[in-house]
Amino acid sequence: MIYYKTGPQDDPYYDLWNSPEWLFPFNNLDVLVFPKILTVEPVNICQNKCLYCSTRLMQRRTGYMSLEVMGRVADEAAQYKASVRFGGFGEPLLHRGISKLVEQCKARNIRTTIFTNATPLNKDMMEEFCILGLDEIRFSSSGITPEEHNDIRRKSDYEKDFKEKILMAHEVKLRINTVKPYVTIYTNVFDYGRENFEKQKAEYVSYYLNYVDKIDIDLTNLSRVKELEEVKAYYPKQTIEQKYKPCVTLYHKFIIHWNGDVFACDIPYDFEEAYFLGNLNDNVSMFDMYHSEKIKNLRRMTETFQHEHLKLCKDCYSSTYKYEQLKAEVSGGKI
Repeated sequence: MIYYKTGPQDDPYYDLWNSPEWLFPFNNLDVLVFPKILTVEPVNICQNKCLYCSTRLMQRRTGYMSLEVMGRVADEAAQYKASVRFGGFGEPLLHRGISKLVEQCKARNIRTTIFTNATPLNKDMMEEFCILGLDEIRFSSSGITPEEHNDIRRKSDYEKDFKEKILMAHEVKLRINTVKPYVTIYTNVFDYGRENFEKQKAEYVSYYLNYVDKIDIDLTNLSRVKELEEVKAYYPKQTIEQKYKPCVTLYHKFIIHWNGDVFACDIPYDFEEAYFLGNLNDNVSMFDMYHSEKIKNLRRMTETFQHEHLKLCKDCYSSTYKYEQLKAEVSGGKI
């Protein structure tokens, strides 16, 4: 469920979300020569302990991305007109040089987003992002009530770490008099059909569209962490459609871990050999990775519904609803 302050045409990703290669990749393989989005992980530590997050399963070494690795990412992103979205399996703003990472992208005219839980965000940082021309900042939350946020997003306080930070970001943008960054709220709920959902949603959207440009309310996916003891009581509430489909993400996205490891989609939270395509410190290009036999085999497996044989694919349903909804809207002429 997506809501805009002024309309979808002002979304910095509007052209991508509505492009044939994004919506219908299997019909446009001739023009898909490189990922459309590179998820860049500046750091793989986070102060929150959200119930649904795969970092709860993560065992790899923690660290911070170097400017050299970021430079290699940015060079290829610019060459192939890919977007960079800082996120991955950590809180990007905990990287002390996050502004320099953004600067590397904007110096090459790369469309750039930061995903953040907002806890570390302050006025000086927000001002820097405005001045650098960061294209989008996405505030992550859980639920559409303070109680839901605090219950699911452990170690985060709705008022202090979410609501107040959004109001602050809005004030900074007004003071600097800039339209960038585009401000998005991304949150998730268990069930669109629950009692009082429509009323609570209307109040939530009506309030926050005074301060942000877009609100994206998705369905919570606990499938990957369902065996964790404290998740078990929540898992039955999940209503996301658990149905396998040919994977479009293997054509659309890579993730680059802080140490330069590159993987075939954006969900590997640990080092996963089946999805590993190479390390940027070894001077192998992401272009070659995108055309490797390894990723082609992954695509074939998901296109023939062999998800159960792949550790991460077997619990991956997160993009099913929104992707299909968007395709239906485009086909129906609504966008």
